[in-house]
Amino acid sequence: MATNGNGNGKHGLVAGISDKLIRALPPAFLLLIIMNIIFMGVAAYVFQHNTDLRNQMIQRIIESCLKRE
Repeated sequence: MATNGNGNGKHGLVAGISDKLIRALPPAFLLLIIMNIIFMGVAAYVFQHNTDLRNQMIQRIIESCLKRE
């Protein structure tokens, strides 16, 4: 197992590589990544909210159809 001197093994190696990668990226690219994460979170929230509303509407339609019979 590879170590990086602190006894953490591969976990320390992965953390060191990711830390070096983040420091090497330009600030504009990091901002783009953050904006992407925010956009994906908002898109997931909107999709889930619309799905819930659609299910409620379909449930009301089905209940009203069942009451007519």
